[in-house]
Amino acid sequence: TKITLYQALLRPSKFEVVLQKCTELGVAAFVPTISERCIISNVGDGNPAKLERWHRIIVEAAEQSNRGKLPTLQPASVFPQAAEQARGFSLVAWEGESERSIRDVVREGLGVGVAGARRPFTVNVFIGPEGGFSAAEVEIARSYGIVPVSLGRRILRAETAAIAATTIILYEAGDLG
Repeated sequence: TKITLYQALLRPSKFEVVLQKCTELGVAAFVPTISERCIISNVGDGNPAKLERWHRIIVEAAEQSNRGKLPTLQPASVFPQAAEQARGFSLVAWEGESERSIRDVVREGLGVGVAGARRPFTVNVFIGPEGGFSAAEVEIARSYGIVPVSLGRRILRAETAAIAATTIILYEAGDLG
């Protein structure tokens, strides 16, 4: 399963944890995403030294986890543009969602337990910044067919949500034991 993680920009140390841990888990691509509640001044968006550091973190995490192929690090994108570019099976983790759990939506989307179901090869997952996505951003996501999902009753830190969502998707797809 190829996961593209659209991670809203976080404070540098937290964003680096997401890059490291999600590379270890098997994320195929990262798209740093600029949303309403991002703290851009702390990120150094477009800074060549910052981008080199992020790439180095990905390389080291891939080596540590014996990955043969490095995940890509795409240029930062504003949320509406990122939502528009996401194609196929796409989810947005949102603490305001109370009806659909990530587990149920992933099982349905991957056709878990359905004989002859064609499961998508790629999954796009959007994770918000500290403070989460705004209701307006979730509406933008919905307009592009991105399904809002809950990660459960607990409100997770943004970096924890990225790791948890990645793990759930890979587990339900049968890519983790």
